[in-house]
Amino acid sequence: MIAKQSALKKERRDILVFTIMDEEMAFDIACVREVLKPREIRPLVHAPAFVEGVITIRNYVLLVVSLRKRFGIRSTEGGSRERIIICKVNNMIIGLIVDSVIEVLDISGLSMQPPPSLLSMESNGRYVTGLIRAGERLITLLDLGKILTPEELTRLSEIGS
Repeated sequence: MIAKQSALKKERRDILVFTIMDEEMAFDIACVREVLKPREIRPLVHAPAFVEGVITIRNYVLLVVSLRKRFGIRSTEGGSRERIIICKVNNMIIGLIVDSVIEVLDISGLSMQPPPSLLSMESNGRYVTGLIRAGERLITLLDLGKILTPEELTRLSEIGS
């Protein structure tokens, strides 16, 4: 019994919590490489509207996606807390622009609920894995693997190369 409890304690699931329009969202920390302060983004011709452009990090050129635009939320000027999260999405390293990064949170002991069925019917609902209750907070858990469709990934890999 004690061995089983300690095995359960060792299982952690960490997420990176960030905001877009004051709404807390998150995804699994395992895909995150680093979090950067805003920097110059060079626009790309013929890129989809949600692609801000490219940045160079340690001699690597990475595509940068605005999660606001991806989710169809009006874009605003970047605030002082805006960040670029560098992460691996379907074998492609990209940057994701968010309004702010809040924390890394262990959700292994928290309750997660499936997204409401109405949300699943919306096109933006395909990104949502579930809702996490952390005290009084409700955090939307995103599936990074669904942020970009296979067709978009193919097109972006062609643009980025």
